[in-house]
Amino acid sequence: MSILPRQPGWWFEDIIVGRSYDFGAAFVSAEDIDLFHQRFAPNLPLISREKGREGAGPRAAESHVYALWRRMLWEETREWPVLQRLGQDALRYYKAVYAGEVLSVHLTFLATEDRSDHDGVLTANHEVQDQDGLLVMSVMTRTLMSKRPRQSREA
Repeated sequence: MSILPRQPGWWFEDIIVGRSYDFGAAFVSAEDIDLFHQRFAPNLPLISREKGREGAGPRAAESHVYALWRRMLWEETREWPVLQRLGQDALRYYKAVYAGEVLSVHLTFLATEDRSDHDGVLTANHEVQDQDGLLVMSVMTRTLMSKRPRQSREA
C-alpha cells in the first residue's frame, strides 16, 4: 500500500529524501512463466525446484522478474508527474523466483536534484522482495519529475 496520495496535487517538491515505503503485489504464476519463456526467453530452460520442496514449480527468468517490477512501478506511479525515466543503474538479482511466489517493492527516496523552476530529478532505490521479505532484485532509478505549477506555489 502506498503512503503517497494518488491525486494531481502530488509534485516533485513533496518528496522526502530518506522516506521508504512498500507497494505492489505481483503473483508469479506457472502459466505466466511458461508464456514469458515462450515469447521472450525461448533459449532459457524452464527449471523447477526440487520435487518435494514447498512451492515446487518452474523458475521465472530474470527478465520476467524485471518486467513484474516495471508493472508494479507503473501501477504505483502512473499518476505521478513523471516527465521522463532517465536511467536505471546497479541492477542486481539475488535469488531465483518460482511459480507461486508473490513479489512486492520496497522503495527508498535517495536524493532529489533541482534542475529548473519546472522540474527536478528523483534518485530512488527499488528492492523487489518475495513474500518472505527476501531480496530478489534491486535497481537504482533516476526520474525527471514536474514541480508544482507556479500559480499553485504562489497560492
